[in-house]
Amino acid sequence: PISFRFNDLPTELALIIFKHAAQPPFARHAPYTRDPYSSALSLCQVSKIVRCAVLPELLHTVLLSTARQLLAFIWALRMQKKYIDQQHDLSFDYASCVDMMSIGDFRGPLQSPPIPFSPLPMPELECELDISLLAPVILGASSLAIHFNNLNLLSKCLKHACNSDVDLNVDHKNSLLPWSTRSLTLLGMFFHPWWPFVGSVHGYAFLASIQHLTLLDSASFQ
Repeated sequence: PISFRFNDLPTELALIIFKHAAQPPFARHAPYTRDPYSSALSLCQVSKIVRCAVLPELLHTVLLSTARQLLAFIWALRMQKKYIDQQHDLSFDYASCVDMMSIGDFRGPLQSPPIPFSPLPMPELECELDISLLAPVILGASSLAIHFNNLNLLSKCLKHACNSDVDLNVDHKNSLLPWSTRSLTLLGMFFHPWWPFVGSVHGYAFLASIQHLTLLDSASFQ
């Protein structure tokens, strides 16, 4: 038999293989039987070069279905900020790689202390949010899916991006919008956070710029 050693491959070809292996297999794991990001996360531990190659594949589509996943993502952003401030070799710009993002419904019963592995209630979750880190990532995605219950999170990101000193009623023909989102999918049942969102200046401006709007209610998943 012909023997083959991975070490014999040219570096460029090896990195292409790593990138392909790091792509999360979402379609094959619905419902998920394991973490679709597990392969990419394992490859990130191989070396710094491999990590830099596979992180864009891992971050291309970010699914945050639970409060725990959102908090873990925020902690990762905080860690990256420290790396960037320290000019560390592991620093990486997450926002530039995220193209699609989905944020689920995080409502849960108030529990003190929270029961392990149970959904965190939104009031506790909001205390953990670092909008200055989340906003560039969420608003940098060209395609965003978000649950109606979490429109307040999107609203906070828009407020941060727009800044209270910016008048969105002015026609800024020669300037770019402070977001890259072109496709928006609203998940779940039509809920009251919609009205404050659409009634705000930043929410209205955001929706006016959306090129493709999709509504997926609960019945769509049954």
